[in-house]
Amino acid sequence: MVFACACVVTLCVATACGNDASSSSVTKTTQARGDVLTTSPGLNSWTAALPPHTRVTRLNYTSTSGVDGSQTAVTGAVFVPGGSWPAGGWPLIAFAHGTTGLARDCGPSDHPDMFGEVSLIGSFVRAGYAVVTVDYQGLSTRVDAPPHPYLEPRTAAYNVIDGVHAARSVEPTIGAKWVVVGPSQGGAAAWATAEQYGKYENSTQTGELVGAVAMSPVLDMTGYADGTLNTAQRFLYPLIVVGASRADSRIDPGTYLPGLSTPDVDARMSCASGRTALAAQSHSPDAQALGSAAAQDSSDATALLRNTLQRFALPSARTDVPILAIYGSADEINPVHVTEAALARACSLGDKVARDRREGLGHSFDPGPILGEWIGARMRGLHVQSDC
Repeated sequence: MVFACACVVTLCVATACGNDASSSSVTKTTQARGDVLTTSPGLNSWTAALPPHTRVTRLNYTSTSGVDGSQTAVTGAVFVPGGSWPAGGWPLIAFAHGTTGLARDCGPSDHPDMFGEVSLIGSFVRAGYAVVTVDYQGLSTRVDAPPHPYLEPRTAAYNVIDGVHAARSVEPTIGAKWVVVGPSQGGAAAWATAEQYGKYENSTQTGELVGAVAMSPVLDMTGYADGTLNTAQRFLYPLIVVGASRADSRIDPGTYLPGLSTPDVDARMSCASGRTALAAQSHSPDAQALGSAAAQDSSDATALLRNTLQRFALPSARTDVPILAIYGSADEINPVHVTEAALARACSLGDKVARDRREGLGHSFDPGPILGEWIGARMRGLHVQSDC
């Protein structure tokens, strides 16, 4: 889901004289990961939420499927502050969005307000950061790509890393240091990016990833295969099933969603209304009829879905990238005990994780000043606090 955030981000940097750089249209055919295929101007509707003179370029670039390793095309956008850039270039935030949907019409950079996220991007730019946003594989009408494998972590990580590479090639004023930030699905993508940085081919050529912020991260959805779902989880369940089926062809969504026709399932993946797929369902009168794990007709089907979701679960490997995890104790999508079990596994692997548990809060909330403070500290190379 899209995260509610109105936070103010601050950055202290030493500035040096520089000149405005303008983006020019590029069309290129290439096989390299993270290479820009085409560029186009940002949408006029974004202007009001951005500081004056912000340079905006939409990107089409190459990436890699985490499902089968094939080359893919992905879209996003890069936002750069106007005026002189700091010594060493603009520090960069890679923003990994929350759940929008699973259809091609669900890419934020194709929508007039980026599903509400353009205001957050504006706050980052206003604080002195360049920002690159990533739509993820299969979520764009601007390129042909395999379907979106919702919550498959390597695909998301590769898309983010390649997006940073593309942004830096288009905007040479972007410096070496970057942080990845994401809520919900994007929180998992941010975590996966931290794990894949240094492993994914050419990832270190994107610069230095100095931190990852995972807000309400959906790190482990294995429990969705096992039966009892609350109302909020029932809305999300069809997306989880369809996403898993795109990573494992043995999963037939009809087995897990017996009360939904194929056209109904497709509609629940779509952002055709101009809202996210979940927002379009928010007033649905039949929340209890969306289908759930309880309707599965065999233990084999349950085990197959559980095993696929387990392969998606994070953490999956140790990372040297510091992580800030911000989460609510009353999260209705991802129960707090599931999140904290995942954080405990990360600590056992040797990760550096700072925890910020918000008592009484659910899945969506404003993280407040800690977001900007932690990012700024990482950019300045200050001591990394870990709660492990």
